[in-house]
Amino acid sequence: MINKYVVKLICRILIFISCVFIYVFIPEIMTLIFTGKLYGKLMYLYIIWAIFMTGMILQLVPKRQKSLTMGCLKHHKLLYEPSDQPYTEEEKIEFVKQSNKGALTVLISWLTLTTVIGILYFSGIIYKDILLLISLFFYVCDLICVVIWCPFQYFMMKNKCCVNCRIFNWGYAMVFTPLIFIPSFFSWSLVIMSLIIVVKWEITWKKSPELFWHRTNSSLQCRNCKDKICKIKHPYFKDPLMYERCHISKSNKQ
Repeated sequence: MINKYVVKLICRILIFISCVFIYVFIPEIMTLIFTGKLYGKLMYLYIIWAIFMTGMILQLVPKRQKSLTMGCLKHHKLLYEPSDQPYTEEEKIEFVKQSNKGALTVLISWLTLTTVIGILYFSGIIYKDILLLISLFFYVCDLICVVIWCPFQYFMMKNKCCVNCRIFNWGYAMVFTPLIFIPSFFSWSLVIMSLIIVVKWEITWKKSPELFWHRTNSSLQCRNCKDKICKIKHPYFKDPLMYERCHISKSNKQ
């Protein structure tokens, strides 16, 4: 799985670079994309739109997929695997409380950044094409967070790994927030679909937090992990003993 995500990251970097090339050498295309026209060279950016949309739709499919980590699929009850690990109701409540606290911190931080971007746009300091490039840059950063290093994980969420991330499916919504200021099919269709993903995710979290916790969902436990996307970005554990137990269990299984 890690190899697939590295390839995805490289592809996203190439998409970003190609759009920077278009911005520098064929700037009129960046303007046309928000007018609703679809012809000629503009088709390339709509192919990118299709890639975005396909990626989001796949997250809504309740099926174990080889191209997606359990991190973005764990909200599907069909993929839930109950764990036999003992826990108390107080521990579950504390997990929900801490997860919500971290998620709220991320939300406030991202809304603040989005507000700054909006102010720059409406002040005429940046334009529509720059908003698109910002979104594409966030698109690259999204997988950097998964593959290499994630500031949200280490400074706000404190989750063990991406598979256990409380806000994993917020990714597309965070990527496309700069486009919310541009009224067009290209921009708002992406924003709306990303928000649908977040709403479904949050409703499931509210109703069934056990799907998101490794103590109650065995598919999120290291010894049962099939994704292995933590080979570059190692798991983060606040409790060193938990890290030791995790690797002992993995070693025993091997």
